[in-house]
This record gives sequence, C-alpha cells and structure tokens, in this order.
Amino acid sequence: MEYQEDYNIEQEEPKRPEMLTVICVLSFINAVYNGISNFVSFAFYDSFQKVFAQMRNGEGMFADMAEQLGDNWEMFAQASSLAFSVGRGYYFLETLLYVASFIGVLMMWRLQKKGFHVYTIAQCLMIIMTSIFVTNKIGGFPFGPIFWTAAFVFMYASHYKNVMK
Repeated sequence: MEYQEDYNIEQEEPKRPEMLTVICVLSFINAVYNGISNFVSFAFYDSFQKVFAQMRNGEGMFADMAEQLGDNWEMFAQASSLAFSVGRGYYFLETLLYVASFIGVLMMWRLQKKGFHVYTIAQCLMIIMTSIFVTNKIGGFPFGPIFWTAAFVFMYASHYKNVMK
C-alpha cells in the first residue's frame, strides 16, 4: 500500500510563461478593438459616407470649419474621407479575420498549437487584404502591419515547440 502513493503522481498542467501571457493579452486587446472598430465601420458605412460627403463639400456642420481653415480644408477633408474610400466588404472581411485572430489567440492562451496556425493565417490574410483594398487605392506599402505581424508571429513561434501542445 505504501508504494501506491508513488504511482499516483498527478500530472501538472503546463504553466504558461509570462511572456506568452503578455503577448496574448496584447493580441486580445488588438483583436477586440479592431474587430469592434471594423464592425462599426461596416454597420454604419452608409452614414459615414454621407458625413464625409458633407465634409468634402463643406456643408452642414462643417461649413464653419471649412470657412475657418480656408485652403487647408480641402486637404483635411480629402485625408478624412480616404478612410472610407475602400468598399464596405473590406470592413466585413476584416471583422471576420479579427474574430479568427481572437480565436487563435484564445487557443494559444490555452496552450494549443493549432491556435498559432489560426492566428498566423488570419494575420497574413489581413496584410493581403490591406494590400489589395487599401494600398492599391491609396498608395504606399503596409510596412507597419507587416512589421507588427512578423514580430508577434516570431514571439509566438518561440513558445510553439516548448510550451504549446
């Protein structure tokens, strides 16, 4: 009987490293904030289009601002309306990808390896969508999103083999 205690070893749950906890929390914040933001942009897309049309023309509540800013108003109005120069579908797809990203992070929080793949695929698809919908329309190259995506994927990858199951 006294040997039975030796065989009843409880298996401990693997402990999540502090660094993995920190990057998961940051990713949760990013996914929730941007998911909600893109959903609101999708849901109120037509309303935003009307507001930006008034802004471009210096009408309604923007009449006084347009008069005060003079020549700078056109540049300000054009820059503001660029945010909604992409189609409504972009915001819907981005919302879905942020939900997928959130699910991937939640899986990694629970130390599941497949969460890394879900997160990485969602993030890569976001970069591709940004390049197609935004960069082609506005110009430039998405250096920021590529940098941050790569940084977080590499940080998650460092925990992939040793911690996640």
